Amino acid sequence: SDVADYYTVNQQGTASLFKSLHDQKILPKKIICLSSLAAVGPSFDGKPVRESDVPHPITPYGKSKLMGEAEALKFKEVYPIVILRAPAVFGPRDKDFLQYFKWIKRGALPAIGSKQRYMSLCYVKDLIRAFYVCSQKELESGEIFNIGDQNPCSYDEFGELAGQAMGKKLKKVKIPIPIGYFVALIADIAGRINKKPSILNLGKFKQMRQRAWIADMKKAKEKLSFQPQYSLQEAVQETINWYLKYNWL
Repeated sequence: SDVADYYTVNQQGTASLFKSLHDQKILPKKIICLSSLAAVGPSFDGKPVRESDVPHPITPYGKSKLMGEAEALKFKEVYPIVILRAPAVFGPRDKDFLQYFKWIKRGALPAIGSKQRYMSLCYVKDLIRAFYVCSQKELESGEIFNIGDQNPCSYDEFGELAGQAMGKKLKKVKIPIPIGYFVALIADIAGRINKKPSILNLGKFKQMRQRAWIADMKKAKEKLSFQPQYSLQEAVQETINWYLKYNWL
């Protein structure tokens, strides 16, 4: 199942990697682990989540990413380790946002529930650059950084940018939370029966219905001198262009 795979890859996979490095006496110059904002959880009070905040993951995926971080940090005295926590990552080849963009192409702006929701985003090219920046910096082992766009955006704003990139005028389609839950449940069950991971499942729906997934990016700016090079508009346009070029949309 998706849930079992999360722990197999994120926790056990990380533990196996470090055990192999240790057993074979391999000493990498630096290990940069990619984690997720899901490991620390949503912004319950509306304030951006900091790296030092006490984690409260709300999904199996988030819990597995936090456990993966813990496995890595067991070796922080042995290897120079840096952890990057990314929020929602998007860009060419990404499939997680693809279904959402397909709605946009049809002229629909989907919105779960009646309240506006906000999120931090990270364009994949900026994330890759963050890896490079970390590789070049002398950092204390065990450091954790949130990486992403400095300014959070609403789901509506993100959808409108995608609509502009496709030249579409959008009509807002409100999806009541109970209906969204039911659709996610059916997708979850179908995924388990078919033994194929579902893009929409109960964990993803639980993430989507939170009011805010916002990360504080100040630490990366101050300690890494890292700032995204792409504006959100540029990143969305480049992503949509790729989807259209390769007939994903």
